Amino acid sequence: MPRSSIQRDSDTLRPLESQITTLTSLIDRGKAQGRFPRPLEQEYQRYRLSQFFSQDIRIIMSGLLVFVVFGWADFSFGGHQSTLLFSVRVLLAVTLVATVIWLPRSPFRRYAMRALVGGIYICFASVLWNISMVELPLAYFYHLGVIPMQVFALLGLRSDYRAMLGCSLAMLFSYAAFIIFMPGPEVPSEIDALANSMAPFYLLFWAILIMMASYLSYIIESGTRTDYIKNRLLALEAERLQYLGRRLQQLSTTDGLTGIANRRHAEEQLLDEWRRCARSELPLAVMMVDVDYFKKFNDAYGHQQGDQCLRRIAETMDGFCRRPGDLCARYGGEEFVMLLPEMTIERAEAMAQEVCAAIEHLAIEHNQSPHGVATVSIGVAAVVPAGQANYEELLREADMGLYEAKERGRNQVFRRLPGNPSAA
Repeated sequence: MPRSSIQRDSDTLRPLESQITTLTSLIDRGKAQGRFPRPLEQEYQRYRLSQFFSQDIRIIMSGLLVFVVFGWADFSFGGHQSTLLFSVRVLLAVTLVATVIWLPRSPFRRYAMRALVGGIYICFASVLWNISMVELPLAYFYHLGVIPMQVFALLGLRSDYRAMLGCSLAMLFSYAAFIIFMPGPEVPSEIDALANSMAPFYLLFWAILIMMASYLSYIIESGTRTDYIKNRLLALEAERLQYLGRRLQQLSTTDGLTGIANRRHAEEQLLDEWRRCARSELPLAVMMVDVDYFKKFNDAYGHQQGDQCLRRIAETMDGFCRRPGDLCARYGGEEFVMLLPEMTIERAEAMAQEVCAAIEHLAIEHNQSPHGVATVSIGVAAVVPAGQANYEELLREADMGLYEAKERGRNQVFRRLPGNPSAA
């Protein structure tokens, strides 16, 4: 295999292997549940963001709908402030819905999780505002509204326990500060006394709820992260196998020295083109090419220079294969074959002359050749496939043409038509 192919394989496989090793180590060390290394964490956040916009949006919309439905409480307990309370509730919900619709298409979409935390807290703050606006004892009903806010925080932020915990604690501490510093009635009633006595237990219940929600959210996020790592591993393994499969297929059809097609692939494609041209009644041309005095070249310059010579000649010939179906292959040793479907003998001979001249113009020094440079001899044959003939007869004719070219002094082209040995 040429060094360039080895380097290309290494350049392709090394990043894949590195990623696979990193992901496997995260699972083996039990660290797939926590924060990943920075590049991987950024990929995960992009993945999580796409999941957020495709799935969690519906939960958010449902939560806002429930928030509006709870507006019945404004009319039941809001008293003369009911219209204002409900109007603010609807205005807030509409604004948040518009934000939810706009955010995925905006340049700020990556801040969606922060926007969700802010939206939840704003809804929570509206509940506190309702409490401050409604007269006691009816205002105590709105204290119950902070628990649905906590549940909504758990549902909306379930896959990011840090965001869920931060939002929950912010609401808890804000609520605690609110009930501590909110002025109470000058003359507390029995309901006020009961509410004040229950406040510590209410806060304790909420703190316990946050602890349970945080644990649940951590489990969900850990599962999401682990599934992401495993799916990423499967995708990388599949990508590696696909690449190795393609390379194996390529290696089975490619000559390791020159990088062009090998004999096996040439014969397979020749058979396919033979059948296709037979169905279409189109000509099929073949060139047999041999490097002149190549054994003497190796003896004079060494095998490494000989290999380099073959590679340059193969590259030059392969440059003439510009059409679909054209193929240049190393047939063995210093011998090559060029497959040219839908090409007449005249056009094939003209191309062979160009190939012969192009290789001579490479000016590869060869002091053991009468021409002073490396040259090739080419035999050309063409036929419209039909009857009981097969491509092997076409190859034999081209090979006989090659023999004639060598007999006539080398560095030249000789053409033959199957069944007409004198055609030249």
